Amino acid sequence: MAGTIRQYAKIIVATIVIAASVVMPMPLYAQIDTLYTDSDTTQPTINNDVTCIISNINITGNKKTKPKTILCELEFEPGDTVSIARLPQLLEKSTTNLKKTSIFNYVTITYEVEDDSLHTGLASTDININVEECWYTWPMFDISPHNGNLNEWFAHPDFDLIDYHIGVKRYNFRGRREAILILFKRGFNNITQIGYENIAIDRKRQHLLSVYASVQKQNNVMINTENDKALYHDFEDEKKAFDGYDYNIYYKYRPTIDMSHTFSIGYMSAHIRDSVAIVNPDFLGDNRTRISGVILTYTFRLDKRNSSYYPLKGSFLNATIKKYGLFDNSIDVETVNIDMRKYFQLASRQYFATQLYGSVSNKGIPFHLMEAIGFKPNIVPGYEHNMIKGASLGYIKTSYKFELIRPRIFQIKWLPLKKFNKIHYAVYINAFANAGYTTPKDDDLQLNNTMSDTFLGAAGIGIDFVTYYDRVLSAFITQNIQGGWYVGVGFKSSF
Repeated sequence: MAGTIRQYAKIIVATIVIAASVVMPMPLYAQIDTLYTDSDTTQPTINNDVTCIISNINITGNKKTKPKTILCELEFEPGDTVSIARLPQLLEKSTTNLKKTSIFNYVTITYEVEDDSLHTGLASTDININVEECWYTWPMFDISPHNGNLNEWFAHPDFDLIDYHIGVKRYNFRGRREAILILFKRGFNNITQIGYENIAIDRKRQHLLSVYASVQKQNNVMINTENDKALYHDFEDEKKAFDGYDYNIYYKYRPTIDMSHTFSIGYMSAHIRDSVAIVNPDFLGDNRTRISGVILTYTFRLDKRNSSYYPLKGSFLNATIKKYGLFDNSIDVETVNIDMRKYFQLASRQYFATQLYGSVSNKGIPFHLMEAIGFKPNIVPGYEHNMIKGASLGYIKTSYKFELIRPRIFQIKWLPLKKFNKIHYAVYINAFANAGYTTPKDDDLQLNNTMSDTFLGAAGIGIDFVTYYDRVLSAFITQNIQGGWYVGVGFKSSF
């Protein structure tokens, strides 16, 4: 009993820390971290009252990328006038913007002020940008658990639950930061997907279109949850136990570099055999064997993080409203979810981060559409080995990081490929605490799902190795208040 009380006390303390961090005022500009930038902005001493006129922006290193694609990510443009004191801040923010596109390995921005204009109060300034482009065409061959939960699979290995990905994705297509995707998943899921992303319909890249289509067929189905774990059923005698079709068109309006509004309209259809509905009448809801309809979605996003894959400073907000079943009576579901994150530096080499996530759905949402703790993207350390589904859920994550090895760059001289032979890396030790809750399903009691409708909490320690091409390798150990402890690995930041 005493041990349980101590565990609850730790979670309560963590929650208080989170609440304090969330209400802390945020700066107008997130602090910018130039971890992997070879920038040198050393300049002669200049009166801070001097105003700069951006005369020229010179870009080098962009063999594939169109200059306009780079210019759209900058905080300034030719002809702008800015204070000389504020210029370094704008350069660092622009560097971060370009890094977050994930189409460059390294970005260097410097500036030059004409000597003759230093004493006039109006200085003519040239901006020099050098980029080192990533490798853009990636064959997609991947073997991973169908639910994205690698640690749960390690604990209970089953090759019938593995997805085999084969395909190709071309990033920065046409040099315009577009992407095309052709993907075939085989194994547990049988999915064919094609997509074309970030098609600009204006010169400033404020208006973007994306299109996706996917077809899914499978006989092995995650039919329910039992004992707080996924329950599978292989309908070997069925020709197709589950069929799913999804078609979506996305329109994104990007009024500023950090902010976007995304509207989408799509059509979804899901069909199951009678035998699936017999095993779980709520799989598609109300003993149905087919649901279909138009889906409308709106997403607001505000991203002021200093990195898209391993942020240490800044803030992030993502809110989504989704309506399933417009113009169709077979399904009538609304969902709302919000994801808020805050990252800041405590001291030299010390960082703290917190995430608050919540998802709410109306009570009629079928099992197939429910979110779950333990299923991507809601992998919560301490509960990787569980599948906790509910119409609504929420969780809080906190993380303290210590920079064990500062960011470094080294060159592999014997490797002739320039896009791969320059590597940056850093190592962080982290300690974390998480808490969460899901609303119960109607059949949880009879299926012994004891973790829904109860308080969830866990804590642990780990180590992260951060390197290029947006890769993070992690190892950690966790214990939850239900008594379970786990050793796990990961391939990206937990948030």
